[in-house]
Amino acid sequence: MHKLTLTTKIFFAIATILFILASGFLIAKYGSLGAIVVFVFLVAIPIVYKIFKDPLWGFSAIVFFLPFERFPTYEIAGINLKINTILGFIVLLAWIFAIMFNAKKWKLQPNILAIPIALFILAVLLSITQAINLERAYIVTTFVIFTILLSILAINLIANKDDLIKIIRVLLISSLVVGGFGLFQFAGDVVGLPNSITLLKQGYDSRVFGFPRIQAFSMEPLYYADYLFIPICLGLAYFFGQVKNFFWNRWVIIVLVIMLLLNFILTVSRGAYLGFIASFLILAVLLFKKIFTWKHILIGLIAIAIVGYGVAFALSKGDTRATNEFMKHVFLRDYTVGESVQGRLSAFEQALQAYNDNPVLGIGIGNYGPYTRGYPGFTPFDGWAIVNNEYLEILAETGLVGMVTFGLILVILIWRSLLAIIKSKDDFLKLTMIGLLAAFGGILAQYASFSTLYIMHIWVLIGLMVVTQNLIFKKEVA
Repeated sequence: MHKLTLTTKIFFAIATILFILASGFLIAKYGSLGAIVVFVFLVAIPIVYKIFKDPLWGFSAIVFFLPFERFPTYEIAGINLKINTILGFIVLLAWIFAIMFNAKKWKLQPNILAIPIALFILAVLLSITQAINLERAYIVTTFVIFTILLSILAINLIANKDDLIKIIRVLLISSLVVGGFGLFQFAGDVVGLPNSITLLKQGYDSRVFGFPRIQAFSMEPLYYADYLFIPICLGLAYFFGQVKNFFWNRWVIIVLVIMLLLNFILTVSRGAYLGFIASFLILAVLLFKKIFTWKHILIGLIAIAIVGYGVAFALSKGDTRATNEFMKHVFLRDYTVGESVQGRLSAFEQALQAYNDNPVLGIGIGNYGPYTRGYPGFTPFDGWAIVNNEYLEILAETGLVGMVTFGLILVILIWRSLLAIIKSKDDFLKLTMIGLLAAFGGILAQYASFSTLYIMHIWVLIGLMVVTQNLIFKKEVA
């Protein structure tokens, strides 16, 4: 960690004086409410100080809170302001200050995605010229750019292998916390605890299927399942690859993976299930000799039996209809009824119609929802509709220009990841690259069934992939 420069010390001194003056004003004008605001800021000051002193520490906090989408959060202008939104802005500011005043330590790192990301952002900006609901377009553009910046933060703040190990440790610890809470969430709902304690949103508790769909701290079960690709795939890569000199030994890691798989299945996200098949196929191809040994096959069968029994046991504690509802939902027996399948098919048709209306630049970023409602002058109570297919949504909203540039990001990222895996002779970096690529493959597969571009954990994952690639190529050159 570096010492604060004189300029930064002066900045904090001025900020302290302004804070004291503002605190006196708030307490005098608003009484107890003002005192609460002052208390919150007093708690925040040492955290902000720590982040400015060491921006990597702040990025570690972002990684820890990746799955905390819904709690704690605050809604503004139809967008949920998450704790990571606040942390992200602070860390971005701290990083900018670090580059300005300590350029020797904090240098800009190479980013293979710099040009394709710039082209994609340009495509998004061009699509705004076609948007009718400009307010929605501006909001979505802001959040898309913000989440992309998180990937840039990862690339520039994680300077070496030790930093990467620290970040992976934080990520796995965070997954342990949310995974444990997810199981509590299921058990709590089954025994009758109120949603105010389990934090389940209405529609995901036992009243729908006879059992709760785990969402932990995420907005929806499918987002939680999407996040779980990262720790699960990393855990599987480390276990089968027999990683050494890590935070936990491989047997602790496989226990964590089993717990997370229980969470994953009980999200009842069909798109995520298909994504997991894609993830495991990637792991199976890249770690074929390590996975398909008699020992690992036996361990895998035992793990599958444990997870299967755990799911069956959990469902048995729900309503009498729980198991039947689970099977009906998983195997698409509800294909002809409800919004889950038919609603998606209808949305796909509308997205293709929107694309046909403006195939080059699209109808404008964030404008699919307003498009389907005839562009009303207000935000619907239930929010704006989405396509539930990220590729079709990008095509509809940003046209061929957006789709091609987004595809360029994916192709370069996957190609360079495979090249890094081939080149790497460092076991930890190689297994990390394989785990991250497998997670990314699962997310891309699940993106066929949901569509939100500004998801923080996806862009942090992209950043971690580029970081791992850079470290591998730097090590090979050295």
